[in-house]
Amino acid sequence: MMFPVFASCALFGLYIVFKALGEQYVNWLLNIYIYIFSSVALARALGVILRPILSLVIPKRSFYFLLLDMEEDKHQQLRSQVYELTGAVDEKSKRAEKYQSESEQEAPRAPETEKAASPTAASDPIMAEESFDYINVICLVLAFGFGTWYLIQKHWVANNILAFSFAINGIEMISLNKVFNGCTLLSGLFFYDVFWVFGTDVMVTVAKSFNAPIKFVFPMDFLENGWFATNFALLGLGDIVIPGVFVALLLRFDHSRAQGSRLYFFTCLFAYLFGLSTTIFVMHYFKHAQPALLYLVPACLGFPLLLALVRGELKALFSYEDHESEEVTADADSKKKDQ
Repeated sequence: MMFPVFASCALFGLYIVFKALGEQYVNWLLNIYIYIFSSVALARALGVILRPILSLVIPKRSFYFLLLDMEEDKHQQLRSQVYELTGAVDEKSKRAEKYQSESEQEAPRAPETEKAASPTAASDPIMAEESFDYINVICLVLAFGFGTWYLIQKHWVANNILAFSFAINGIEMISLNKVFNGCTLLSGLFFYDVFWVFGTDVMVTVAKSFNAPIKFVFPMDFLENGWFATNFALLGLGDIVIPGVFVALLLRFDHSRAQGSRLYFFTCLFAYLFGLSTTIFVMHYFKHAQPALLYLVPACLGFPLLLALVRGELKALFSYEDHESEEVTADADSKKKDQ
């Protein structure tokens, strides 16, 4: 659980870079980097939303990239099988075979000698693999177009949509396997957030200097300026992704109980909304930046744990493990075979 330490090092490193080099050059470099990844994240999100609609009108045809570690003769074998499966004509191989046969007829035959058997690998591993279809291409083009709009205009709507895509992918990619691990992570980040916001100006300086979709911005002058608002409140993606990972863990816990209930999930989701509302209220009341995790962590941990205590399920909650270890799985399989 060194994540709060690593996050602190990264945050302080960014602070030093901004102070040393200035905002303009650092933002230019980081924006190019984040432009690519945020566009890919948006393309993935668009794929989930648009696929059911586009699949009705776009032909189903997939494309594959494979990076293989294999010998030349096996490569030719594989090439022949691919053409055989697709029903296409391999003109390149035909030309090569024709040229080879003509060369053999013209050249004198060399005396036959025994060929040394070349060592072959036991397996031909796939080093890299990727597949996509027309819908993926369309979503990627739309996403990069949207990302280009953000890169040029830096509009708050574009920022929030890209940040939302980042958040969805972050919650999907990061996974906790135990409630205890989630409690430890959130507790560590609680002190991390409080220290860097109240103890120093590092968090606020980086958040305001870093002009990229790694935060949600909420226009405070929306009623006056609408689409062209300029005064914003900030909410970092970490304040969404980290609690979101814990909420997702509780959803899997609900699912594991096979009772058709999502009680812990909705409890933690309500707790998150309650903590976020408290953050916004305190921020407006004191007119000062607030560490969101100061309010989110007690709410997201307190509500579900109190519910488990009242229902007598505290032990079951902490003993839940999302991904069983290999040894446990092997023991379970052996027991089934014995039975």
